[in-house]
Amino acid sequence: MTLASIAFKTEFAVDMTCQNCVNAVQKSLREVSGIERYDIDLENKRVTIIGKTPPSHLLSALKSTNRQVIVRGSSPSDPNFASTFPQTAAVSILESPIPLPTSIASTSNPILANPPSPSSSSSIPSNTQLFENKQPLPGMNEEEFSQKVFGIARFLQIEPSTILLDLTVRLPPPSAVGLSSGSEKWKVYVSQTGNITNPPYTTGKPFLELGEVELDKNGYGDMFKEIKGELWEWVGRGCIVQSSALEVPSIQAAETSPTGLGKIFAGVVARSAGAWGNEKTVCACSGRTMWEEGRDMEKKTKL
Repeated sequence: MTLASIAFKTEFAVDMTCQNCVNAVQKSLREVSGIERYDIDLENKRVTIIGKTPPSHLLSALKSTNRQVIVRGSSPSDPNFASTFPQTAAVSILESPIPLPTSIASTSNPILANPPSPSSSSSIPSNTQLFENKQPLPGMNEEEFSQKVFGIARFLQIEPSTILLDLTVRLPPPSAVGLSSGSEKWKVYVSQTGNITNPPYTTGKPFLELGEVELDKNGYGDMFKEIKGELWEWVGRGCIVQSSALEVPSIQAAETSPTGLGKIFAGVVARSAGAWGNEKTVCACSGRTMWEEGRDMEKKTKL
């Protein structure tokens, strides 16, 4: 296992209810290399770890206790550094791009469903125009958890010009997506844009190459490395995992028939909370607890 050159802090929410849970967490972390110290807060169901171990490995160790575990955030262990940098943590959830649906999904959002007509005398539609005769909106899917997650990339600024990348993927077998059996190498890069509707066309050329990830026979692959850069320049762009064997057709052909399904996975690099940077336990939008949100995410992930 590769370790970071500089220690950092990662916070986890662990569904602990008693001292036996604390003992199980302690046992799971005992043999993990790279850990310098950890704190277990039973009352607040919080485990904070300082060390050089990849967060993905810490997550696996904590999950071995058969308790629900959620990554809450990562930060540099030096509080002075964390306070001077505008953005120290980000995450990208890697999904397969959705092809244009054969039957166009509708949307219940009247403003999106009824954009003003170009021939309309007013550029601002009235309330009557908005709520009457709703039109379907291409590409909109109201099922939030219909997309499967094939990977997750976590980014952490540990020095002024050094970013820590922790990437884990589980991708489909090559034969299932039209690739040869030898296509186990996948390119990883940050793209020019974060428009992931039809990568690699909408995401543009690579902004920065991050390396290659090689898959095992079960489709698992990981990458933990330090990369030169400043995270604020990456936020809003795309994180792309693309088969080295992907044949890229013309832009005209791609507009009518996306060919990257199963051969390219993408997510927007989004700002995330640092350790102790998110005290919320209930989502203000959905009203669900973080544990309910976490279980929903578990249902859609392939990891």
